[in-house]
Amino acid sequence: MKNSTNTIITVILAVAVVALFVLHFTDKPKTPKMAPMPTGDSTVVMPIAYVTIDSLMTQYNYAKDVNDKLMASAETKQANLNAQGRQLEKEMQDFQYKMNNNAFFSQERAEREYQRLAKKQQDFQQLQQKLSGELMEEQAKTMKSLSDTIWSQIRTYNELHGHYQVILTNQGGSIIYSVPMYDITEEVITYLNDQYDTSKSTAEKEETDKK
Repeated sequence: MKNSTNTIITVILAVAVVALFVLHFTDKPKTPKMAPMPTGDSTVVMPIAYVTIDSLMTQYNYAKDVNDKLMASAETKQANLNAQGRQLEKEMQDFQYKMNNNAFFSQERAEREYQRLAKKQQDFQQLQQKLSGELMEEQAKTMKSLSDTIWSQIRTYNELHGHYQVILTNQGGSIIYSVPMYDITEEVITYLNDQYDTSKSTAEKEETDKK
């Protein structure tokens, strides 16, 4: 019983970083298109950049807050489930103790108690599955929102600062090799955190004003 109650959140707690897909912007750049790079000319910079997703997900404050929220939700559900599991386990041990010591006054009473515990165990297993499903759904929705936010913010960043024709990620080995000059990870992280911290401060101020 103890092992089963401890396994429900294992997968949820292990997933701390969402794998984002390739960020490919289709908007036309506002600056003139650059000519193809001449062979051997290293002074021409192609309008392409990439972002290291692992770094972004560990340094973006919104991503860290999202992860903390998911962990807190999972831990609360796990604690409640563990409490119910311990109670059920105690009742089953009490039942076994009474059976071993012929404590039931009748076979009918023992049978009713057995059926009650069997039903309670079945309900507990169903609760495990229900909570696991809820956590998976919560995680999927939260990570979708996070992914959409990053997509939108990077598009805005590109319009304001980059004007790149393509922005890639190195997630999943999509980039085998790249020159460091094309890495805009730190710039993007700084931009994302500035935007998030500003919006967060505004939201907290509005909440304080309501009180």
